[in-house]
Amino acid sequence: MALFIETEKEWDIEDLQYDFEDSLETDRWLDAPSEIKELFHEIEWNIIDGEHEDTSDLIHPALDADVSPRTLVAGPMATGIAEVGRRFKMDEYFLPEVMMSAKCMHSALGILKPLIVAEKSEEIGTVVVGTVQGDLHDIGKKIVAMMLEAAGFTVVDLGVTVPPEDFIAAIREHQPQIVGFSALLTTTMNMQWETIKHLQKEGMRGDVKVFVGGAPISQAWCDKIGADAYGVDALVAVEKAKACVQEYKDIKGGDPALHGAMLAVDAQRVAEQAAKLEAASG
Repeated sequence: MALFIETEKEWDIEDLQYDFEDSLETDRWLDAPSEIKELFHEIEWNIIDGEHEDTSDLIHPALDADVSPRTLVAGPMATGIAEVGRRFKMDEYFLPEVMMSAKCMHSALGILKPLIVAEKSEEIGTVVVGTVQGDLHDIGKKIVAMMLEAAGFTVVDLGVTVPPEDFIAAIREHQPQIVGFSALLTTTMNMQWETIKHLQKEGMRGDVKVFVGGAPISQAWCDKIGADAYGVDALVAVEKAKACVQEYKDIKGGDPALHGAMLAVDAQRVAEQAAKLEAASG
């Protein structure tokens, strides 16, 4: 029987700015056995430090201890790469460090993806994803794609440096409910906007819900370019994607009502996190 460990509450990762000993003192992963809690912190720091040669030596023991593959991705791998993203945004990390962390993620995903896909539930929708033209980075996109597949979506991954014309061709071919544009570099994020403009020009904007994400992307950018949803991380992207094909399936892409609904998903999550924090402290 798989070992259940709560991951959605683990959003306070300030300790990852410091060192491994600080992480051991946190309450994160407190519902896990002590040896698994320590292993999760080792996985976080393996990704942060970019020690990809050691990644499989951490992933296999977790699987042997019946930790589910999805828990590993949504838990310590997600928190580790989130800290890498923060360091990149704050100019504490540059592309060489990010690429070393990406190697760790690729190593872990190579082990976990077949296991996650094997657990896939019923088909609930189709998503086309790609990194926009001019950007060769895809680790965040791959994590999102894998988590969407695990949630029951069919995912068509167009790869990296995808021009607007290729997104449009894929939408015509696969008829997805959602299309996701990823960008890691500030120099390429404008291609998300340009791709939306191409969708509008082709009269296809209402046919798909547009998600945007990546290290330099923010909710403010999502608002500015008229995207429907901002995926701050893989878990949020999956949560919003499921809402788009379930509660809000009848709202067309580009409709302000859909944008507002996605903001409401964020607000509810923040409120739930605040309530958990208050309950824990009181």
